[in-house]
Amino acid sequence: MIHKNITLYSLSTCIFCQAIKKMFDDLEISFQCIQADELSKEEKKKAIKELKKVNPKCSFPTVVVDDEVIVGYKVQEIKETIGIRTEVDDLFDMLKKSNEPKGYYLNGNKEKTYELLRSLLINKKRYGYMACPCRLASGTRDDDRDIICPCVYRKPDIIEYGSCFCSLYVSAEWYTGKIERREVPERRPANLYDDE
Repeated sequence: MIHKNITLYSLSTCIFCQAIKKMFDDLEISFQCIQADELSKEEKKKAIKELKKVNPKCSFPTVVVDDEVIVGYKVQEIKETIGIRTEVDDLFDMLKKSNEPKGYYLNGNKEKTYELLRSLLINKKRYGYMACPCRLASGTRDDDRDIICPCVYRKPDIIEYGSCFCSLYVSAEWYTGKIERREVPERRPANLYDDE
């Protein structure tokens, strides 16, 4: 059971605010949500005054966990501050441990990496295997064998660009910023999407 005071300063129109709110609801975390755009004029003034104390820029979403302030859509940072581990954390640890010795590093942008890992887990639940989240899977393992993560395109992508197509895996040079970070073109032949 988590016993922390959590406040989410949110807007009903902000997709990132609503995603954080959904995460709290899905994880059954108790929190106070201040939906600023739905408050009366007086309540809004009071809420903005309180928000400016913790986030002078007054931007949304802002999450306050006890005395820690997290500004922006930073799901992983929020989870870590609260002290939550989920299936995606276990996947991160396992992939890091098994791939770094081979020279494949997980992207240093933790939020992006965790979004990709969440998508891999969605595909695993959907299809029974972790199809690349940046490619359309057929749902048939044999047809998707080339895009089961790590996909067969990872090695040539990393050799040429320092990053795989979705940039989940990167080289040490890419990770440390020693090479230019360029867009990786799609290597998968389009005819693999054709119905047979």
